[in-house]
Amino acid sequence: MEELVFTEREYVRSLGYILTHYLPLMDRLDIPQDLRGKRGVIFGNLEKLYDFHSHYFLPELEACPREPAMMARCFLRHSESFGLYALYSKNKPQSDALILHHRHDIFKKKQQELGDMMDLSSYLLRPIQRISKYSLLLQDMLALAAVYVAEIQAAADLIRFQMRHGNDLLTMDAIQDCDVNLKEQGQLIRQDEFTVFFRKKKCVRRVFLFEDLILFSKTKKTDIGNDVYIYKQSFKTNDIGMTHNSAMSALCFEIWFRRRKSEDTYTLRASSVEVKKAWTTDLERILWDQAAHSREMRMQERVFMGMDRKPFMDIQPSDAAICDRAVSCVVTGRSKELHIQHTTYN
Repeated sequence: MEELVFTEREYVRSLGYILTHYLPLMDRLDIPQDLRGKRGVIFGNLEKLYDFHSHYFLPELEACPREPAMMARCFLRHSESFGLYALYSKNKPQSDALILHHRHDIFKKKQQELGDMMDLSSYLLRPIQRISKYSLLLQDMLALAAVYVAEIQAAADLIRFQMRHGNDLLTMDAIQDCDVNLKEQGQLIRQDEFTVFFRKKKCVRRVFLFEDLILFSKTKKTDIGNDVYIYKQSFKTNDIGMTHNSAMSALCFEIWFRRRKSEDTYTLRASSVEVKKAWTTDLERILWDQAAHSREMRMQERVFMGMDRKPFMDIQPSDAAICDRAVSCVVTGRSKELHIQHTTYN
């Protein structure tokens, strides 16, 4: 617990050091042309991270009793702010490209002026290293805890999710030729490579599971060795069903479609039992949530249309009720009367 507080102070100090000494360089008149207007690309959301840690997270940790559960609650209270790390991770490759690949002298000169052993790129790696450190420290707390284990586990899960989510955001940017707006498909839950069987075809696909969409893509290497994912097809999750097991293999599960033929079933073979279990668990949760939402929407529609209530059943027959009524009127310009018969039923 003491290590968490001590290293947090050092981390906040290093973030402040970057903002004090390196960030102002972006406002200089002699800044290289290809760095102009690139403040956000180089530093990402570092200022927001510093504000969060210096004004909120560190003071709470320092005031917190040195108990694992109490410290875990500090993480859980700021779960939304830890989402800053996924965005920072997503931006980091662009930052590296500007700093490392172009080798700008302006940053090197500043390092020499400060007499610093570390360069700017090393300092900018600190948030990536820090969130990994949180994960390790929380695992240590979990091993020591005798009570409130669930809260510590929830904090550890929160940090692990943000670490994975940063990679997921990077991978989403690498999906090409996709005609679906992925920002409208809910949160990206997970992504893995599967061997996919469909009818008599077999292929390897990178599959992405969003809250509202499952997407199939083909991995392709670029000229510089990076992976990109060529979009192949996708299906809305509210159109599919799932079978946990397949006769083909213990590593397989099936995805099928409502209102389609049984042969239109996709069998996905995972690389391990753990991967299969993770996918089937998440898919099952998504499908149950959608089923519950659809049922609720149908009930609301029935209530709105009066199909699920009988509001007039307590009205009793009465001799005073008007059951039949004839209305006579003369239409101007015509010689005969128009009779309108209204009938009311009890």
